[in-house]
Amino acid sequence: MRQFRPVWIPTLLLLSPFAGCRTAPRSAALSAPAEEVRIASADERRGIDDEVDESSAAEIEQVDGVESTNETVAVAAEATSPPATVVDAAPGLTVFDAITTALAQNPDLITQRQTERVGRGAVGVAETYPFNPYVQIQATPYQDRRIGPPGTTNHYVLVMQQIQLAHQQRYREDIACAQLNSIRWTILQAELNTIAQAERLYFTALYQAGLRDLAQATADNNQELLRILEKRLEAGDATGADVAIVRLDARSTQQQLVLAKATAATALLDLRRHLGLSPTLQIPLANGLEGYPWRPLFGVAWGGGGGGGGNEDGAAETIDVPTGPSIAAPLSVAQGAGRPDVLAARSDVDVARAGTDLADAARVPDVQLGPYYQRNDVGTTFWGFRAQMDIPVWNTGTPLLRLREAELQQRVMAWRQLERRAGLEAEAAIDRYNRAFRLLTTFSDDSASGQLPVELQKLEEQFVAGEVDILRVFQSRNSLIQNRRALLDSLNEISQAAAGVTAATGLPLESLLVSPSERPGAL
Repeated sequence: MRQFRPVWIPTLLLLSPFAGCRTAPRSAALSAPAEEVRIASADERRGIDDEVDESSAAEIEQVDGVESTNETVAVAAEATSPPATVVDAAPGLTVFDAITTALAQNPDLITQRQTERVGRGAVGVAETYPFNPYVQIQATPYQDRRIGPPGTTNHYVLVMQQIQLAHQQRYREDIACAQLNSIRWTILQAELNTIAQAERLYFTALYQAGLRDLAQATADNNQELLRILEKRLEAGDATGADVAIVRLDARSTQQQLVLAKATAATALLDLRRHLGLSPTLQIPLANGLEGYPWRPLFGVAWGGGGGGGGNEDGAAETIDVPTGPSIAAPLSVAQGAGRPDVLAARSDVDVARAGTDLADAARVPDVQLGPYYQRNDVGTTFWGFRAQMDIPVWNTGTPLLRLREAELQQRVMAWRQLERRAGLEAEAAIDRYNRAFRLLTTFSDDSASGQLPVELQKLEEQFVAGEVDILRVFQSRNSLIQNRRALLDSLNEISQAAAGVTAATGLPLESLLVSPSERPGAL
């Protein structure tokens, strides 16, 4: 009589690999769109909904041990998740509107933000433990010279799982988390560069617009002067030489006006490209360079070195500017330790350190272990375990460990040198700004009023009244034009220096401008 033996034990062994596995806590979040981080101003750029996603910032601090409490990043990264819409440019685009638009629509920045989702996916992969047992089944229903009774079949079931003994899983998680942290710091640095570039291009457009207006006023004045001289020539009150001189000067100023208009149009085109706007979109700029009053920025010595500017003893000379509100540059900012690209390099050091630990742990061979069940053709049942591992005879993993240690030393050196360079760049940027501010204070209020057409109109009235001759008109006009051009150059220099301070230290533009409540007594 055929005997039916229970088969539930092999069935359980076959189903054991599907009993469960470790689920990564962050892998489920990949189905949702990845949050995008941006740098915002203190007042959230006028009209932009300032919903702050605190979960993204908290996750950055949870990823690794790098503290994000430094003042540079705290000022530069006040908000996350930029809006989908852009502030309307009409009736005039301010520098803060330009910054907001660049953060929301700059093509390079949008592409850079997508790397965060890749980093999160890598963290999910690293957190998933490779629990994938393999099952081996063998059965021999046909047996020559059967010894046992009919119905017995020689078969066995083997289930084995690879077990890592040196905590390789933890080191893989450390690598992925440090890489994600590096990606996020890199995104913050890209946003900081985008803000600084938006400031540069915006102030450059204002500067070129000022030069265009100056050329327009000069050309209009020459045309009016030429018209008056031609009438006086007809009346016999002017000479042909005076008319020829004015006609030649009028032709020259017209050519300069055409060049100034082309340069201003190019500056606007560069600004639109950086903001991600259409080249044909008209974006009128609000105010002018005179509409941005600057405050002094202390914290670094002025002069000294090979460039001159020091005292007779060669020591650095302290900036002497009018008293007023000032901002002391924090020591961490001056040293460059809190800049996002420096912190990204620090995260790269953590990646290399975790890679070194993983290479060291890989020197311990993994063990494959699992239960074993067998039943032979005579009906004997066998239970037990089977284990196997590699024996490191020739390749012990030492060469790979040496490679990872060399990479770690390289990353540490790169981080320290970048930190040093960031400190030098911060000092140079602050020094340039202080120099530009001192130069700007040398201009009087009359020079800063920007009333060049009114002054030229006064000269024209004096010329018509016969109080001055044509030569004095030219001399006075050239003096006024040069003074106005020098003022525009000074305003452009301090605005470009302010953008450099933002790029080098992360200091927002609002900190360098005089607030409306302070403007009556400010420059």
